[in-house]
Amino acid sequence: MASAVVVGRGPQLVLVRPPPADPVGYRWASDLDARGGEDEGPTRLPPPLTEALRSLPPDALLRADSERVQAAVGKALGRPVPLATLRELRLARGAVPSLEPAEERRFLLAVARSALARALRTPEEVLVTLTREEERVERAVEREARAAESFLAVPGSSLTDYARAWAQVRASLERHHEMLAQLVRTHARSLVPNLSAVVGERTAARLVSAAGGVATLARMRAGRIQLLGTRRRPSPERGPRYGILYRADGMTEVPAGRRGAYARSLGAIAAIAVRADATTHRTISDELVARRDRRIAQLRRTRR
Repeated sequence: MASAVVVGRGPQLVLVRPPPADPVGYRWASDLDARGGEDEGPTRLPPPLTEALRSLPPDALLRADSERVQAAVGKALGRPVPLATLRELRLARGAVPSLEPAEERRFLLAVARSALARALRTPEEVLVTLTREEERVERAVEREARAAESFLAVPGSSLTDYARAWAQVRASLERHHEMLAQLVRTHARSLVPNLSAVVGERTAARLVSAAGGVATLARMRAGRIQLLGTRRRPSPERGPRYGILYRADGMTEVPAGRRGAYARSLGAIAAIAVRADATTHRTISDELVARRDRRIAQLRRTRR
């Protein structure tokens, strides 16, 4: 006896019956919302498909094309449903017609959107997204502050009222930036605690964001971490010696002429810290911070 198989084709679930029972060989029984995404719980069987399954004879051989569909069909019928064999799958899928181009396009876009949402829910992607947003808001705050310095509010005119309202907007934007920066610090301490302790939470978050992830950053050499985020100046002079590490903890404690040397040492310490965060997950921040502080004290004594 041939088997009836529940097959998924894009957004649809199809009950493919054996030719003696159904000469056409297939029966549409769902719509665009028939199959749940991987993050939306079990597959949802539409009512028409459930009715078609229950109308099958009790001794009918019923199969499912995947474990998700197997679980849903078994729950709907109250009995176990085995998976289809490779031969049964070939025959069943061959009987299912292709989707309309517009319908298939909508389904593929929905799948891509669901995959992106799943990726953005990981702690690493959350940190990268928040960090890039914090950088964007920081640039907006700085741009508005520079514009306010050059704006002349003439007393007794509507320009004064506008300047007052504009100041309130800037204050609100600054509060939003501080809230976002605090959120970045919290996520950085959770994801890369050793690196955050060595270079500071915001600097650690920006290093992870610039590298594209913790694993990618952990594979970088110390010199690459030191120069991460730099932009070479179009001049014959010596290029920059540090990028994102310019904002790292301890940089302002070092004399200006020795900050390049500090960036080199800090790049090496940061490489050790992020590798521990990415692999062993051991807490080694205390010894690394002590090593960093000794280097700061040494550079302050040997200023030139």
